[in-house]
Amino acid sequence: MGKSKKRGFRLNLFHRIFLFLIVFVFCIFLQLGISAYQERYIMNPMQKSAGNVQKISLVLNSLGQTRDLLSSYRWDSGDIASFVSELRKETQFTKEHLGEINSDISTIGTDQYLLVSAVHTTYSAFNNYLLLLEDLLIRNQVNQASELYYSELDPSINYLYRYMQQLMERAISDNQSTYDRLITLNEHLNVVYNLIVLVMLLFGVIAFREVIRMLSVVQEMARASQAIRDDFNEHRADEIGDMTRAFNEMKSAMRNQVTLLQANNDMEKEIYRKDTEALAMQNLLEREKLQLLRSQVNPHFLFNTINVIKYTAQEEKAEKTDALLSSLGHLFRYALADNDVLAPLSREIQIVDEYYSLYKARFAEKISLIWKISPALILTDTLVPSFFLQPLVENAFNHGLGPKESSGTVWLTLEQSEDMLIVQVEDDGVGMDAQQLQILRERLLDHPVSGKHIGLYTVAARLKLIDERCSFEVFSEKGKGTEIRIKMPLILSNEEELYDEDTDS
Repeated sequence: MGKSKKRGFRLNLFHRIFLFLIVFVFCIFLQLGISAYQERYIMNPMQKSAGNVQKISLVLNSLGQTRDLLSSYRWDSGDIASFVSELRKETQFTKEHLGEINSDISTIGTDQYLLVSAVHTTYSAFNNYLLLLEDLLIRNQVNQASELYYSELDPSINYLYRYMQQLMERAISDNQSTYDRLITLNEHLNVVYNLIVLVMLLFGVIAFREVIRMLSVVQEMARASQAIRDDFNEHRADEIGDMTRAFNEMKSAMRNQVTLLQANNDMEKEIYRKDTEALAMQNLLEREKLQLLRSQVNPHFLFNTINVIKYTAQEEKAEKTDALLSSLGHLFRYALADNDVLAPLSREIQIVDEYYSLYKARFAEKISLIWKISPALILTDTLVPSFFLQPLVENAFNHGLGPKESSGTVWLTLEQSEDMLIVQVEDDGVGMDAQQLQILRERLLDHPVSGKHIGLYTVAARLKLIDERCSFEVFSEKGKGTEIRIKMPLILSNEEELYDEDTDS
């Protein structure tokens, strides 16, 4: 009786397989639950936080553009229509993105909420002054407009810009702390996830082994049934014939059951393989998203640090340092902005001037940059690839004039020939011999990602992506200098949409 009681507590083969399958399926649902939790409570908050920082950056850049536009306007001789048009464009851009900044106190915290409220309040007053300024300019009341700018509008936009900078710094700081906390949580979840995978594999292997054992039993029963059928004639009318027919039917049913179990087993193995691959791919994508969020924080932090140093220089009356930081800040603003593939030529020229002012401060009278711009070119309407001219000028400074002991000059020529834009960058630097020039020309065809003259390779590669009619030629002579000659289709702003459609087709 003792032995029979012990046997009563043992699970039979079917119950063991059923239990193992339940644990296996439970582990799969638990994995899916962890992945859904990571997506909802880790990835989505990080994406929203990073997106809010990006929106703040866009508004800050737009306010900087508006402030530069107001500060550089010539009240006595400026083009009022163009000035008002550009002001409205920047104001519309700022207004659209300002409304997208997160203002939910439950998600951004009290400090950010107060700064956002201060920004909205200050922007409302600034916008009213700006509308009044536009109205005065339209009515040609330039003196009143100038007084309004210096007395009300300029202090207002400076306060607004300072609040936006403080909001950017606070958002970046909060975003970093949130990022660290969520990363730690995600690492803990990944540990739990891996443990679940191990448990699932263990129970899956055990269940598979039990299924194999069950199939072995079924095969033994099938062989026994076959033996009975061979020994007895199923056409007999007595009890032996009934048993033979019953065993034959049982054999057929078992064969079908074995086939079904094998099909189910193969299906479960395939489902498990696909689920494992999908979860591994999801984890990889999540790690790439986290790395992308991390790479977005550092440039914004550096840009805002430059602005802080710039305002410190202003307070200390360091005008030269202030000017250099302004140029560097403009370069960073242009790099961090959501630039299109094409940018106005006037903006590219401004970026080169900012870069030249930084380089000039370092090398003084050793370098010079001379512009030769055709009067036929409309700089604000002519479009070129963004960051197109600066790498060419940088290459001329670094590799042409840098090794030269005496002073040198770079000539940058922009001309229009029918429907083509001609760009020439020429220097009187050290130049290259025939072998060096040949190596450079061959490497321009390979598009390397690092090494010397990487700026030239990048520009040449981007030109090929724009239009097959673009050409990039390099001429040089040892001791006399180097010339880069570029031809590309002349693209105007009102033709950009048509040009994009032709390129896509």
